[in-house]
Amino acid sequence: MRLALIRRNFHYFSTIAIVSCCYVLLLKTSSKSTNTREREDPKLMSFDDDDIETNKVIVDRQDKFQVLPQSAPPVTEEYIEKSVPVFKIITSSNLNIEKLPRIGAPSTDPNRTLNWLDLWSNDTFCNQFTVHLLEENLQPRALVSFPGSGNTWLRMLLMGVTGLYVDTIYPGDEFFISKAGSSYELRKDCNCSLLQKTHDLSLFSVIYNMALANKSSEKRFNQEVQHFRGDGILVIRNPFKAILSYRNFAFGGNMAGLAPVEAFSQGLEPVKIGERRISTWDQFISRSVASWEMLATVWIRGLKRGGVVYYEKLRRDTGPQLLRMADMLGIPDVNKDRLDCVLRHNQDNSFKRSESGPKNYPKNPFTESQHLLILKSIQSVQLALKERGLDPLPVELYDFYTPMYQYGHWNSSSL
Repeated sequence: MRLALIRRNFHYFSTIAIVSCCYVLLLKTSSKSTNTREREDPKLMSFDDDDIETNKVIVDRQDKFQVLPQSAPPVTEEYIEKSVPVFKIITSSNLNIEKLPRIGAPSTDPNRTLNWLDLWSNDTFCNQFTVHLLEENLQPRALVSFPGSGNTWLRMLLMGVTGLYVDTIYPGDEFFISKAGSSYELRKDCNCSLLQKTHDLSLFSVIYNMALANKSSEKRFNQEVQHFRGDGILVIRNPFKAILSYRNFAFGGNMAGLAPVEAFSQGLEPVKIGERRISTWDQFISRSVASWEMLATVWIRGLKRGGVVYYEKLRRDTGPQLLRMADMLGIPDVNKDRLDCVLRHNQDNSFKRSESGPKNYPKNPFTESQHLLILKSIQSVQLALKERGLDPLPVELYDFYTPMYQYGHWNSSSL
């Protein structure tokens, strides 16, 4: 009887044996291949996060990562204004998006030179560095993000690293104090800045006006992308944190302002603070996550030259990410001392809301339905990134994030 059973199932047992043998051979071949490639190509060797020190600069020397020393030559006016190149910048991983064209020479006119940066704090060495306008021959290029995604903070970092002015399409930056001591007026159409900050509010108008959305065409969705000819850098932040930051901005009135606790309540009635009546937290989330998703997907698909930057990676690895952005911008090398100053002072400036201060919202301000809504938007953006062959969102770094497959086991107390 046992013999008959074995004969009847011989085909089944033999198939399992063959598959098991193939699997073992495949594992051995893969392991051998990986070890051989690592011996032959030092680029594939990994390095630990412990090797990255806070105030040192990591650059790529084709065959290895190197930490540049902190020493600097004596400070002179001639030295400070001269670009001191470092090693070649880490190549961007945005393989399907071209780099932006190389920029022209910065202006040497003292009236067109910004003499002070909030970024430098009171550091006497770093305060010697200035920021220049470009000659009027560069077409506008976008620094685009959803509100609350660190755009203004990043503007300061880029100005510090490159020494070139980063403008905004919004009112408020028309005047700055120049090196000549005068108040210089910056025309919005001067084409003299490295990038222009924008939140592409033309897309928000579609979300907030459904009648308009019904009449919208592809041309309207791509209105600002076309204005910048697809040139720019898109900054994407965890939508959970970006929406919280945007709510704070909407009430606080500035980049470091905070909204009152009532702004994050889950009530059904509009929030009333003083004389202001504003949408409920639920309504705000619904509109904001739709805007976050639309802005990201429209720009991911519309980018022709430039790249995509993730806020969380910029916060964690500021130096390498700034070098990567310089590469996207067509800047082949960076002044080592400027970058060193930025890394020392990137937490000092007043254009970034504190991440460690007291919170004005509950430990988890999102309901299950709000959480699911945001997760679906994240999935849509991931698909758009995959279409362009770009790196996925670093969701492993996202606060409040839960993988979609775990949604049924979602527990607010664990977040």
